[in-house]
Amino acid sequence: MIARLANIVGQFNAQARLFFVVVLGVGFAIEGVYTVLLNLYLLRLGYGTEFIGLVNAAGLLAFAFTSLPAGILGARLSNTQMMKIGSGMSLLGGFLLPMAEFAPPGWQQGWLIFHYALLLAGFSVFFVNGAAFLINVVESGQKNDAFALKMAHFSLAAFVGSLVGGMLPEYIAAIHNLARSDPAPYRLTLMLVSLVLAGAFLAALQLRPLSHATPFRWRQPKAKPEARPPAERMTWTLPFITLIGVMTLIRLLQVAGSATAIVYFNVYMDTQLHVPTSLIGAIAALGRLSSVPIALVVPWMTRRWGNPAVIVGASFAAALCLLPLALSESWLPAGLGYIGALAVLAIRYTAFTVYTLELVTKAQQSVMAGSGEMAAGFSFAMMALGGGIILSLFTFRDLFLIGALLSFLGALIFWWYWRQSTKPKRQTAIATSHPSP
Repeated sequence: MIARLANIVGQFNAQARLFFVVVLGVGFAIEGVYTVLLNLYLLRLGYGTEFIGLVNAAGLLAFAFTSLPAGILGARLSNTQMMKIGSGMSLLGGFLLPMAEFAPPGWQQGWLIFHYALLLAGFSVFFVNGAAFLINVVESGQKNDAFALKMAHFSLAAFVGSLVGGMLPEYIAAIHNLARSDPAPYRLTLMLVSLVLAGAFLAALQLRPLSHATPFRWRQPKAKPEARPPAERMTWTLPFITLIGVMTLIRLLQVAGSATAIVYFNVYMDTQLHVPTSLIGAIAALGRLSSVPIALVVPWMTRRWGNPAVIVGASFAAALCLLPLALSESWLPAGLGYIGALAVLAIRYTAFTVYTLELVTKAQQSVMAGSGEMAAGFSFAMMALGGGIILSLFTFRDLFLIGALLSFLGALIFWWYWRQSTKPKRQTAIATSHPSP
């Protein structure tokens, strides 16, 4: 599988390959190690589910609030400059977050919240501008393949990161004869992860600006009408704003189920099912690994059925995958449901991103990507903060059922929008209002 992945990557240009290297580093650290260890680290520091939900929500709200401005600045400054800034922000947040235990008295909670927010805000800046960068740096016929590879690299890195996150704390604890409840092994693991973020930042510094990007100036000189082709200008039209609103709502609901599983799966396994950290990490790693081959077949799926049909199918499947988490009290069905949720996430994300970016002009793609990631961030934050409140009043079963219901609703709305857009009258309006790049 890795050899096949390498062969496919070789078909892309040097800038695309360098971008995939940065994705590997960011995916390993944030989607791999942090997804497994952050909540467990907070539990070891003595915090409960309400504060865990608050920390996660703060980081995810930072991700959400940063996404749209990051897209606007990417269109104004350049996608590559913003990717460098974003990876630098994540490096700073990841380096300082594990230092919370050494913060002055009374500062620890604020320290954890602020630096996790900084980590995910940087992740947002990189991710938003990375989508607009990638879709323009590859050939027109390689778009679905490029985003499938992006997801494959991301999932493969998260797989390795999940394994490391699950095994390294226990290895450190065994060497130093520390208890399973001691936060030190978790702190040391997170500190080591900042080295990977440093490598990703250095790789991001080598990315070159796209030829069509315009330089940022605090005072823009008056441009002549012919200075930039109309298709390259960023315009805020009513159809464009309406399209953003519809797609933002759809993604907000679609992501809710995956967000619930990703944020609270490790807490559920640790506190309710008493599963060891190494097994939690192994299940998370298998979920990420399953996304790699699935992501590689997404281009074939979209060519056979089209992006909209793939999005609908993956969205309904995501809701179904949460049912084992909600209805079973055994780690095996719950783990399989989690793995399934991550696998269909790879399908939906790839198809949905390409579909939405192709609805707008090149100049509008950064904003479209930003609005999509903003919706995903708000969805994660909503389920993280709301999940903490729900768990203080109800059970994990109720939380996972709510996540499944919201995902099902998002799939239903997208299906309705797609059916409406395929009607001849509606199809003409879309083609006129949203020309493809």
